[in-house]
Amino acid sequence: MKKTVRFLALTLVVVLAFGAMSACGKTPAEEPETTVISTAAAEEDVTAAETTMPVETTTEAEETQTEAATQEVTEAAEETEAAEEKAPQTKEEIVKLYNDAANKVKSGSKAIVSNYTLNTQTSDATISNKMLQNIANKLIAANMGYDKKKANVTYTSAEDKRKEFPVRGENWTSKLTAADLSKATCTEKDGVYTVTLELLPDTTPNIKAGQGHAGKALSIITKESIVEGAGSLGMSVIEEDSIKLTFKNCKITAKIDKATGQLLSANYYQDWTLALTALGIDVAVSFGSEDDYSIRW
Repeated sequence: MKKTVRFLALTLVVVLAFGAMSACGKTPAEEPETTVISTAAAEEDVTAAETTMPVETTTEAEETQTEAATQEVTEAAEETEAAEEKAPQTKEEIVKLYNDAANKVKSGSKAIVSNYTLNTQTSDATISNKMLQNIANKLIAANMGYDKKKANVTYTSAEDKRKEFPVRGENWTSKLTAADLSKATCTEKDGVYTVTLELLPDTTPNIKAGQGHAGKALSIITKESIVEGAGSLGMSVIEEDSIKLTFKNCKITAKIDKATGQLLSANYYQDWTLALTALGIDVAVSFGSEDDYSIRW
């Protein structure tokens, strides 16, 4: 009977984990003109014929200087234009580009399309009892894969967009700063920026929306969602104070229209570890959750 209860506890742990997943230019200088002064012979000893004679001409050296000046102006204009076209490079510039685009989605887009949600197991469950560990890993593997409820689903209402697009349940999408990032890149092709943000790991357990690093931009799994998913029966065998959730390898990949600054698509990945104690058994397992969206304007 004791083994049966322990097995039930482990089953509930796995089920509640997946329940939480599903809930939750200048003008060039003009060339100088040649100046000609016409003079007529006025002296009595000179014939009456008029003589025209240049008194000032542009030398070859002056022409060379003019060409050089024109070239400098042209190069300066080209350098200015190139600087204006350059994609954001620093973490501060890149995260601002993403924040400005992402935070317009819930209020300004016509629709948000959930392309897919993919759940993976990134580490085996670690349990002291070898037999139970094998059973738990089989249960977990059976629940991995694509979430059919999140495949090709379109959200159009303001409430649905608020509830379903990161950060779920919030009116905002990102509160990231450069200090939250381990790496940021931005490239441009055919008028579209591709932004990649890699977040620092969260070692402090049980962060909430708006907290830590991942909580500022991803729809993270929370302790509250674990407790809710377990229900009264699950929490009768799980020590609530033992539940700990941590995050690492979190990454955002987004495409942003260069001309409009609108977010076109976004992919969110989080690697999270769940650790808890149930009936005296310590359990720890890591999962990967990936959410992919397209935005319609």
